[in-house]
Amino acid sequence: MARPYQKANIPGPEMGTSVTDPQVMANLLKIPKKKVFVIGPEALTWEVGGKKIVDLYVEIANKIDCDVVSTGHAYGYLKDKIDLKRLHDMSLINIITRLGDENWTGFDGQGQYNMAIFGGHIVFYISQGLSKLKNFTNWLKTIDLDKYSHPNARFSLPNLSDEDWKEFLEALIAKL
Repeated sequence: MARPYQKANIPGPEMGTSVTDPQVMANLLKIPKKKVFVIGPEALTWEVGGKKIVDLYVEIANKIDCDVVSTGHAYGYLKDKIDLKRLHDMSLINIITRLGDENWTGFDGQGQYNMAIFGGHIVFYISQGLSKLKNFTNWLKTIDLDKYSHPNARFSLPNLSDEDWKEFLEALIAKL
C-alpha cells in the first residue's frame, strides 16, 4: 500500500487500497452499481502532457455513463462536455452530506448511490470528506482518481508523478 500523501493522515484501522494497475481500476469502475462522479475545480488547472485532467475525467464519466457532480466553478467547463441530464452543480460538502444520508434517493429519485468517484479536489479537503463517507456509510464504495494516495477512499491511486498519472488515466480510459 502507498503511504498517504499527507503524512499526518492516519485513518484508523480501516484503510483503503492503492490501485496500481489500470485494468483493476477499470474493472472496479465497470461494476454494475449506481455511480456518481464528483469532479472538482482543481481538475481545470491540473495538466499532464498538455492535456487538462478534467478532459480525462470527462472521458471516464462518459464511458461509465454515470451522474456527474461539478463542484466549485467546474460547471461552466463541464456543461458543454457532459449530457445536462446527468450533470449537476453542487458544493463538495453538500454532495458528501447527501451521499452520507441513507434516505437520499439520488438525482433520479431511484435510490442512493453505491459508488462515488472523486477527482479534482484539494487533497486535505477531499480527505476529510472521504473520511466521513468511510466512517458513516456502509453502502458506498469510494474511489479517488487524483494522483495522491487517499487512505480514506476505498480505492485510490498511489502517489504518482504527472507523467505516471497521465499514463495511468489514459490506460484506464482505453480499458473501459
